[in-house]
Amino acid sequence: MTPVILDTGVLVKVFVEERDSDKAVALFQASAEGIYRLAAPDFMAIEFGNVIWKYVQRAILLEEEARQTLEDFPFDRIEWLPAVMLLSDAFRFATEYNIAVYDGAFLASAASLGVEFITADEALHRKVRGSLPWVKLLQNHDGLPSGARPPEST
Repeated sequence: MTPVILDTGVLVKVFVEERDSDKAVALFQASAEGIYRLAAPDFMAIEFGNVIWKYVQRAILLEEEARQTLEDFPFDRIEWLPAVMLLSDAFRFATEYNIAVYDGAFLASAASLGVEFITADEALHRKVRGSLPWVKLLQNHDGLPSGARPPEST
């Protein structure tokens, strides 16, 4: 089973129909079939809830739909990495690539495990793609594990 880091945007697309939701669902299904093992910084659950809350505020979801989405969130299918252990590397990635520290935490997660990071964040991908080939954009991902892996973090 290949570990993979998915960002919050990818998981949101599993539960809310958006562009590339089909690819996000395929990745999630691949994890259910044992092809991938999902991992993420532990704060992602809160970030996911915040995105769902914003969708309620923007009338994209009804509050009842949002609550059901939160109940359906696959907490038990994700290996949660303690954010406190990622902070130093997250900050390093943030300063090196001029990105938010929480985005850096996803990069730090992938680097610490030596695995791919699949993101739906096109701006983040643009900032790192030349230096970090193990960061994959969801819209370009074929759903299969690739050979590009980050170096082990120091």
